[in-house]
Amino acid sequence: MVKRLMKYSAVLLILSMIGVAYVYFNTQGVPYAIAVAKDNFQDIIVNDQFGTCADQFVEADIPDRFTKVTENEHLELYLEEESVAIAVKDKCNGYTWFSYDVHRDMGAEGYSQEMIRYIQSGISLVTYDRFTPGRRTVLDNNVEKTYQMMDDGFTVTVDFTAQQVKFDAVVTLQGGDLLFHIPQESVEEYNPDLWKPGNNNVSMNELMIYPFFGSASHKENGYMVIPDGAGAIVNLDETPKHAAGYSAPVYGRDMGYENTSSPSRRGLSTKPLESVSLPIFGIIHEVDNMGVLVISESGSSYATYNYRARDTNTKYYQSYFAYNYRTAYSQFQSRVNEDQHVLGFQPKPNQFDLVQRYVFLNESDANYVGVAKKYRDLLEKKEGLTKNINSSYDKIPLKIDFVNSEITMGTLGEESVPVTTYDQAKELSKTLLDQGYENLNVTFKTFIPNELTYRFDVLRSLGGQEDLEEAVQFFSSNDIKFNYYVDYARSYFEKTRYSASKMNRQDLSVYNRQNNLVNYLNNPKFYTVLADKDVDQYKKNSIDSLALDGFSGSLFTHYDSGTIGSSTEGMEYTKKVMDYLHEHGIRTSMYAPDAYLYPYIDDYFDTPIHSSGLMFIDETIPLVSLVLSGFKDLYSYYMNFSPNDTDAKLRLIEFGVYPSFVLTGESTYKLKGTVSNDIYVSEYSYLEDRIDGYYNFVNEGLGKVVGSEMINHTIVDEGVVIVEYSNGKEIMINYNDLDYIYGDVQIKAKGVVIL
Repeated sequence: MVKRLMKYSAVLLILSMIGVAYVYFNTQGVPYAIAVAKDNFQDIIVNDQFGTCADQFVEADIPDRFTKVTENEHLELYLEEESVAIAVKDKCNGYTWFSYDVHRDMGAEGYSQEMIRYIQSGISLVTYDRFTPGRRTVLDNNVEKTYQMMDDGFTVTVDFTAQQVKFDAVVTLQGGDLLFHIPQESVEEYNPDLWKPGNNNVSMNELMIYPFFGSASHKENGYMVIPDGAGAIVNLDETPKHAAGYSAPVYGRDMGYENTSSPSRRGLSTKPLESVSLPIFGIIHEVDNMGVLVISESGSSYATYNYRARDTNTKYYQSYFAYNYRTAYSQFQSRVNEDQHVLGFQPKPNQFDLVQRYVFLNESDANYVGVAKKYRDLLEKKEGLTKNINSSYDKIPLKIDFVNSEITMGTLGEESVPVTTYDQAKELSKTLLDQGYENLNVTFKTFIPNELTYRFDVLRSLGGQEDLEEAVQFFSSNDIKFNYYVDYARSYFEKTRYSASKMNRQDLSVYNRQNNLVNYLNNPKFYTVLADKDVDQYKKNSIDSLALDGFSGSLFTHYDSGTIGSSTEGMEYTKKVMDYLHEHGIRTSMYAPDAYLYPYIDDYFDTPIHSSGLMFIDETIPLVSLVLSGFKDLYSYYMNFSPNDTDAKLRLIEFGVYPSFVLTGESTYKLKGTVSNDIYVSEYSYLEDRIDGYYNFVNEGLGKVVGSEMINHTIVDEGVVIVEYSNGKEIMINYNDLDYIYGDVQIKAKGVVIL
């Protein structure tokens, strides 16, 4: 490093004659830029030989109204006290991130004063005022802000005196991250007459945190990373592809506030949007140079992700989280007429610590791959995510779910429908082994009438205890991974003593589009109670792995015997049952788990390989796969049927996902009218060629990277991608109908090349 400085000593000497010279260092202590300041002018000299932290140095003009609060070796934090707006300078590349566009005259561009206050305000509060939502900002009249400066940041107490709502916001630097925190205990609604008759009832609805942080009118080489389904990106074009907005609750809608229409009243059915299972988004201003990952670290179950294209309500692309503290719900006044209702509100706001983390990305991390990997790093360090995949396989795994027994509504009530006996499942598994499928992952799925859900029991109609023991022993002796399908979160057809209640005291029922049935959600406090009933049976029958369903999107606020059960409590109850099962030697895999459950899963079932396909989305990306590849085995949803098999096979290869199928020993016709009525073909005799076709095609693409981590994903051209793995293999995929030439490699139409 000394030699590098000496090399530029002559330059520094000359520059010092005309002003003040500065040398900038990266996080490894290597100098990467020289700056010279004279009066208010600053020029930058950059040389790649100085180091690898930045390809170019960008000096931002931070207005004088922003004052420096603190800095560390990675970041500098600036504050505009009037608006609680911030600027964060990344020392690695010199780029400054602003919580709003400080370089434009908003008034001259035609924005109303109300909109200007919203754009510039660091925090916006949405309240119910006589049951009508209204947005407030920290720049409004009658808002008091009291600051306390700290070594690593600042705390501001924000008091909306007119609405009588106040809270503390703590903004600090932690290494290369910025942390925003609103402690639960600091949130206060101090109107003594709140909820009394005749009062205006001004109460909290939601908070929006830096909704314009990193917003941009356009960026030539930038995009937004959206956590929609598998993941998606939207380019920051000067003219948006579609001027549209998108909002989706993290981990699904809070069904405790919802009204459930009966199937007969649902009207037209449309394809539901993919869920948001990752509490993150990314803003890339320049690919491979500067970007930021934003994580809803605490309070995520009350977070809603929002995207706005430019030219919708402003001239900026936006990406931000809003946090729900209270939601109106229908309190019905008539048992038969749903039109007779009033709006209901919970007395106290939702209880949670709001923590939002900003991770600043440089160089090769400043892209959607870096967004995924940095989030994965956080899961490792803070949540205990570990690797548990088998990298010794020569072939890809294959997942088979056997539907053993189902239920239907008969003339005299519920009737069990045996579909696959234990012996049939064993024989079908033996057939699959004989066909060369070496790494089978098998699940038994049995509906238990007494519990009105999928639990464990030994049924004589399926062969009884002896046949079950023989099947389990067969799986063990042939290295077949065996799970039992269990759903502790839902019941079907009727509520049970474990069912939860909505905020309006109605049964917490949810219409399931997949099978056209109504599910009843269980109170999360009973999850461990239900598991405790089964643990001894698991041990007795050598069941040491469960395939858990129902926990995806199952966080909700509910009424519980005079108290309010929060979704954050539901999250803790779900983690508790996972810990309980693990303490008893039970491994847990899950169907489409939300991100907070990643540390608890052995395998990931129903891995998303699509986004919602909304018009404004430019590309679907394997965001979930990039987070978990190399750590967990990823399996697809059932491939028994697909509208486009060729593209589906290519998509599995691109996303690093292994195929799954559901089978029955008896005719699929028996599933008609049962909970599994959405399965249209399930007999092996009809699926044999299909399974063979999927397995061999996907194995050709993924067989050489089993157990390896997906380390890069590049969109080369429309319909052409390259996926790189940690073992050095590259997979080139061409979705187009014509051959594609990449360098000296020809990728055939609808083909794959492994390098």
